[in-house]
Amino acid sequence: MPKSARGSQIRRELGHPIIDVDGHVLELLPAVHPYLREALGPRLFETFLQQGPGVRRLWQRPSDREMLASRTPQGAWWGSTTNDPLERATVMCPGILYDRMEDLGLDFCVLYTTNALSTGSIEDPELRVGTCRGFNDYYAEAYGPYSDRLAMAGLIPMHTPEEAIAELEHCSALGLKVVTFPEGVLRPIEKPEANAGNPLVWPGQRHWFDHFGFESAYDYDPVWRRTAELGFAVTFHGQMANRPGMYTSANNYSFNHLGLFAAMMLPLCKSLFMGGVSRKFPQQAFAFLECGVSWARQLMLDSIGHWEKRRLASLDRLDPRHLDFDALDALVTGHGGPLSHVPESERRRAYETEAIDCGGPDEPDEWKALEVDSARALCEQFTGGFYFGCEADDRGVATAFSDTNPFGTVLRAMFSSDIGHWDVERIEEVVPEAFELVEDGVLTEEQFRDFTFTHPVAMLRSSNPHFFDGTGLESAVKELA
Repeated sequence: MPKSARGSQIRRELGHPIIDVDGHVLELLPAVHPYLREALGPRLFETFLQQGPGVRRLWQRPSDREMLASRTPQGAWWGSTTNDPLERATVMCPGILYDRMEDLGLDFCVLYTTNALSTGSIEDPELRVGTCRGFNDYYAEAYGPYSDRLAMAGLIPMHTPEEAIAELEHCSALGLKVVTFPEGVLRPIEKPEANAGNPLVWPGQRHWFDHFGFESAYDYDPVWRRTAELGFAVTFHGQMANRPGMYTSANNYSFNHLGLFAAMMLPLCKSLFMGGVSRKFPQQAFAFLECGVSWARQLMLDSIGHWEKRRLASLDRLDPRHLDFDALDALVTGHGGPLSHVPESERRRAYETEAIDCGGPDEPDEWKALEVDSARALCEQFTGGFYFGCEADDRGVATAFSDTNPFGTVLRAMFSSDIGHWDVERIEEVVPEAFELVEDGVLTEEQFRDFTFTHPVAMLRSSNPHFFDGTGLESAVKELA
């Protein structure tokens, strides 16, 4: 049976719903303009029209030679859905997607923007906040009638906690049930001149990227708290902000895209984890979308190894003040050779200066924010509220369920189709392609159930137990409790 005919059959035979936590819409901008005009006012709306959506500005380019000369990165090209009219209309018109859901084998879809990507990087505060608001007003009206099967994610600006909370409350008032945050904010370095000559920063570097958790410019705890109070999970989607350094090729988009979303999400996840955010909000879901999960497994494993060897209780063995220099010198000189020919005063000075012992921070406990006393507790804290979106063809999802994960850990991988963008050839093939994970022995049917149903439900209901009330999944979700 061809894939195009199998989605609904697979869904019937599975006996459980399939939830897609990350599809994409392709906004017809003229339809959005009235909402943007209302939210921005005449002056800023004209600015928006002149500049265009931030994501569109990434697509403008001169010649290949000029791109190389300036090292301007190659952005996405031909990046939306196919030239098939039905495919294109499906992601533009919510009613068409809604009507096709049963045939696709999908019970519920969470949808994200395309034309409002990069909105989180708009520098002008009024333009940034107003653009988010205008798109959110449009989403609520255009997608609200289909809320029993579709949930459109509102856009949350994050330059300050205040603007984030204001738009969270607006999204709640609109009736939106999902929101998405940018992966960070580009901020100016307070004293860039102090970095002159430091090989760990770019020459002339004047900005850094704030990931909201570890060493953030603001305390974002009020944002996470208000998000939970309003019944939202925290979802992060790549390219809601522009992070310099991610794209490096001037002419090859595939080179730039390989590993892109994992590279975006790893420092964000690390920041929330090591900054203690996941510890302080253990019931809140933090979802990292369209990025896979294998990088997260490695981050978890590396965190365990670093904690075991660099937690406060383990640092004494590394303290150079505890080194017996007389015993060291006796071993060095007893060995003979060139080392013993160095004058004693030079040897002793070298012992103290030539190891990797640069000055440390005022607070030596680098894992203080986690407040854990065992590797198991660390692992539980990492996995407790983190969720990871994986596309249909991503066999790395197997790492989430691997028997080699420490302490029997299962990472919460979720089906994340990315319909509407170039990496989905045909929308009706996403469920059959995902089910190949079972057919090829990558996942068991029980693990596939977690991937496509149990984990998405847990994420969406983390702060809103009534998320699925009034939807076609209400009874199936109640059976999980």
